[in-house]
Amino acid sequence: MLKTFSITDIGRKRKVNQDYIYTSEKPVGNLPNVFIVADGMGGHNAGDYASKVTVETMLAEMENSFEKNPTAKPLRKPMM
Repeated sequence: MLKTFSITDIGRKRKVNQDYIYTSEKPVGNLPNVFIVADGMGGHNAGDYASKVTVETMLAEMENSFEKNPTAKPLRKPMM
């Protein structure tokens, strides 16, 4: 059985942690599990929002995919 753990660290320089992590031990769409790390934007405005929206968009695409093997094809167009 797969067990996961994730954590981010704001570091010493920033006041806001802009990183966003998603882990799922259960299937998402046609994938048996998912691990996504969206790194923030180095303190730029709304970096926390950008990383969260990126992960949420990726998850929505995976959940709504009709691909039988979604990892077999490279990404050909932007998701946003």
